[in-house]
Amino acid sequence: MQFPFFNKPTTDNATGRRIKAKACGIGALLVTLGFVAGVGIHMLMGSRTTDRMTEALRLTDATDVELVTAVQNCSKDSGAYGSDEVRREMLWQMLRELMNRGTFGKAESVVDKVFPARVEDTPEWARRMLQIAHALVKNDRWDKAQEYYDVTQEAFHRLKLTEEYAGVVRERASLLSAGSGGTRAACMDALQKLLTGLTLQSTPELAAELHAFLAKLQSSMGARASAKEMLEKIAEDATLSPSSPTLMVCRGYAHFALHDDDAAVNCLRDGLKLLTGTDTASRMYRALALRDLASVALNLGRAQTALASLERAKSEVSSVLPPSALFRAEITGKRGWALYLAHDYEDALAVFKKQLSMIPDEEQGLRIYPLEGMTRCFLALGMPVEAQHAAQECCTLRERYDAEDKEGLGRSYLLHAQAQDQNGSPAEAEKWYGLAAATLPAVDRMRITALEGQASALSQTRRWMEALGVLEQLLNMLPEEDRIAREQIQEEMQHCRSQLDPQSSRTTSSPIKAGQKTISRPSKMTRKPATRTSAGKRRKR
Repeated sequence: MQFPFFNKPTTDNATGRRIKAKACGIGALLVTLGFVAGVGIHMLMGSRTTDRMTEALRLTDATDVELVTAVQNCSKDSGAYGSDEVRREMLWQMLRELMNRGTFGKAESVVDKVFPARVEDTPEWARRMLQIAHALVKNDRWDKAQEYYDVTQEAFHRLKLTEEYAGVVRERASLLSAGSGGTRAACMDALQKLLTGLTLQSTPELAAELHAFLAKLQSSMGARASAKEMLEKIAEDATLSPSSPTLMVCRGYAHFALHDDDAAVNCLRDGLKLLTGTDTASRMYRALALRDLASVALNLGRAQTALASLERAKSEVSSVLPPSALFRAEITGKRGWALYLAHDYEDALAVFKKQLSMIPDEEQGLRIYPLEGMTRCFLALGMPVEAQHAAQECCTLRERYDAEDKEGLGRSYLLHAQAQDQNGSPAEAEKWYGLAAATLPAVDRMRITALEGQASALSQTRRWMEALGVLEQLLNMLPEEDRIAREQIQEEMQHCRSQLDPQSSRTTSSPIKAGQKTISRPSKMTRKPATRTSAGKRRKR
């Protein structure tokens, strides 16, 4: 079809012949207009591009390798997409698809190209960077995840999104408390930096939560005095909100660390009831609350309750992020103590051995706890040689890493003594019983057990005068109302006197018959493995 406007005839001035200009058909015009209209529509409907792209990715049967290759090509070729904004959007959609498939690690190298430090000052991009941080933590790339957490936290602060800012801080703090930042020292440094960087958007409750996590790390590394002072302040501060579920969890731990099990249970259970969110921070706080509830249950001797709480804690963390090595080791150790309380010594021993293998090389001080559990299991199973080796290593580690914990150190000495006693070495046992009695606090109930064992070992080696002195010390420690125990000790004292003065033994009525074997009464913990949680055993969990 010809149109005059497009095919206007002209005359050659030189020859006078009519010539016709180059014809332009309607098809060419429509193509040109269609291209211009297409560009305009693409610009106007840019918001729909993402939806179509996402749907295409969901429906595609592309393999992970093909997606990763597409991501890499997209990150290199910026000119093919018109603008950096379109390219970033396409890269984000492909990376999100890889996250959903659980194969994000294969494309991790291009993440920084997609999301520079500050891409856009919008909430949507800040939330996307938070998702990147989650993916990096899942891939055990905590150092790199920290950079994205920093950017996300700063963006939420800048955009005055107070609740989301607090959520990021809580999430980071709970992950650090569960050991996701590496060693305990590294976690403590990162938590202190996080606490220092709190902005005016934070609340006193949020600061208290971070102090509780910091106190837990300090206590585990031997700084118990400052940790106790910090926890007492959190537990007694009436100005803090009583309705914050995350603060309830932290207060519950504070009460637990201060030996108030009833208050700890109330706070932890109330916090769990209110923590109904599915975000990472809520799940982490629930996991920490369940871990501490299991610890309280162990103190009360409720093995099955502890096991149920530990399983729930593990599932809460695993559903969002893989548990850190330290958190997995801690949960495994508590499961071992629950099995021990249930008198399942063989399974408990296997669990403690597993916990020992899970502890990183740079955290040798944490080997104390599985070694102590293994020693108790060996004693309960009648394996004194193995118990002696485990107890010796436990004592060495405590003296090196946690000598300030007199209760724990004395407990380790006591276990070593019981292993020597069970192995038939009363002289060695007496030495370790004496160390335990001299190390344990005067008010500790286990000090009585240590003195009982020392008196028995001294009697077996016929050191009557020393045994009499230990028995007198033991008698002074027992309350007047404990008449049966006091009478038993007085009988043993009389027997020691009779051995020192045979003449008086013929004139003094003694319950010890002639020819009776000398005192060889082992301590209570040697005769029968402990089935309840004593005050001295409490802190190791």
